[in-house]
Amino acid sequence: MDTPEKDINWEKLLSILEDGETTALNEDEAAMLRAAREMQNRVKTTDKFPAEEGWQQFVAAREARTMKVMWRRRIAIAAAAAALLVTAGVWSWQKHLSGARPSMAAVVKADLPATTKVQIVMGNGQTITLGDKDSAIRKDNNGTQVQVDSAGIVYQAGHNKKEVTTMDALVVPKGNQAHIVLPDGTEVWVNAASKLTYPSAFNSNKREVWLEGEAFLDVAANVQQPFIVHAKGTTTEVLGTSFNISTYVTVQTTLTSGKVNVSAGTANQILAPGQQATYNEAAGALQKQAVDTRLYTAWKDGDIYFEDATLGNIMTSLGRSFDYDFKFEDATLEQVNITLDIHKPTTLQPVLDRIKQTIGNINFRVEGRTVFISRP
Repeated sequence: MDTPEKDINWEKLLSILEDGETTALNEDEAAMLRAAREMQNRVKTTDKFPAEEGWQQFVAAREARTMKVMWRRRIAIAAAAAALLVTAGVWSWQKHLSGARPSMAAVVKADLPATTKVQIVMGNGQTITLGDKDSAIRKDNNGTQVQVDSAGIVYQAGHNKKEVTTMDALVVPKGNQAHIVLPDGTEVWVNAASKLTYPSAFNSNKREVWLEGEAFLDVAANVQQPFIVHAKGTTTEVLGTSFNISTYVTVQTTLTSGKVNVSAGTANQILAPGQQATYNEAAGALQKQAVDTRLYTAWKDGDIYFEDATLGNIMTSLGRSFDYDFKFEDATLEQVNITLDIHKPTTLQPVLDRIKQTIGNINFRVEGRTVFISRP
């Protein structure tokens, strides 16, 4: 008869059948012993069966047991192989990722300073860059003195009342802000990506300045000499007041105190505190409305404040404030509305962290001066 050997020690099993000691048997041998004893019992009973038939039943039971053990082993081997393949695949994928992108420990943060500094371009062609020196004093031919330091720019009017004066320009690039005191004592906070052009002395019957971008003005009162701001097709005339003008998209003049008259072409609007005049140059329309002035002046106080604004508009503003570009890899995120109210940090990264905390389902990937925006 053909008897598989595998895990069965037949000599040991035969001896145990004789003396009955089973402690040395392994699992397969013990199972085989039980089957043999069962066969012995059946042979001793009155229900006898032929020896050959009994042996065939015994062999069938033994082979069934052997096949069961073999399948267990094959399953265990297959599971081990699968685990090895999974481990190798994970290692290979991690290696691919580590080569394609930086690890979490090396994630690039949006913490670069602005590329360009604030400059004053003098009427005589001289340029002063803020931050190059601790202070610089320049005396104009009409007697005006200019002091430049880390706190800003201060013009001090001279005693020479020549009507013809040079025109200076304060250029504030992206990622910067500047504070300037004009010769009449008017204070101007100039926002990023802006330019303020003004005379080095106010010696005529009116005080005129020209603005591109955004600025908050606290105008020194002088009834005899009205203050006029020219901004992208509009003229704002004041005697003594505080207001904000922005020309980034439409021209928005927002009054915080005093009274101003905003005109554009043949239209004009007189504003009271808490009101805003908006001029749409393409449509030629000048409209007035009540607003929350802090939405338009928070930047001057060092805050970032948006109320239920779209992420697209917020990123446009942050791009100017921190000198970064933003690209939406998921266009639907541009229309997500959020409220943001924090003190402006020195770098962009804390603002991105706050936005991520607010929205949750958003990712920022920084490459140089570009921030890519996507969903996880």
